[in-house]
Amino acid sequence: MVASAQSPADLANLAFVRMGYKLRIGSLYDGSLAAKKILDVYGQTRDNLLRDGDWGFAQRYVAMTLLKSAPAGGYIPPTMWNPATNPPLGYLYEYSYPSDCLKVRAVQPTPLFALNYDPQPVVFSIDNDSNYTPAQRVILCNVPSAVLVYTGQVTDPATWDVGFTESLAATLARHLAPSLVGMQGAQMAAADEGQAKMQAEMEQG
Repeated sequence: MVASAQSPADLANLAFVRMGYKLRIGSLYDGSLAAKKILDVYGQTRDNLLRDGDWGFAQRYVAMTLLKSAPAGGYIPPTMWNPATNPPLGYLYEYSYPSDCLKVRAVQPTPLFALNYDPQPVVFSIDNDSNYTPAQRVILCNVPSAVLVYTGQVTDPATWDVGFTESLAATLARHLAPSLVGMQGAQMAAADEGQAKMQAEMEQG
C-alpha cells in the first residue's frame, strides 16, 4: 500500500500529530523552530530506517558496473599486480558502489539460462579505492557479470509503503518530542514508535 504522505512536510506534520505538537509547517525550509528541528534529523532518520529494515519498495536489483578485474591467467611474471588497474589481491573483480545504495544486501551471479533454485551466498567486501581522486567506494568479489541487491535511498514520500511512513513519523516524533513538547510527550512518542515498528514488521512478514 502506497503511503498517503506526499512530501517531507506531510511527514513532519504527521510526526507533530503523533507527539501532540499543535503547530504545522508548510515546508522543512519555512524557518520556523519546528521546521529547523525536523530538518536537523529528517534525512538521517529516513536513511537509517531504510537501511535497518527490509522494505520491499526500497530493494533494487542492478547489473554491477565493472571497474577493474584481475588478469585471466593470474599474476604470473611479467604480468604483475597493479593497484591502478587491478582489484586488491584476493579478489578478481572490483565494481562501482551505486550512489543511492544505503546497504548492500547481496551479490549474485547473472543467471544465464535458467533460474538458480539453490543459490549460494557470495562473499563480497566493501572498500574505498584510493587510486581514484577522490577515493571511490567500491564492491569487491569473485563473481563475473555480477548482480547487486541493495537497499536504495528512496526520498519521495509518495512512493513509500504506508508501514514505512508510519514508522518514520513515529521515529521522528521520538527524536523531536523532548525539545518541542517536553518529557511526557517524549515518553508517549517512544511508546508510539514501538507500536508502529511492530505493526510494520507484521505487515512485512
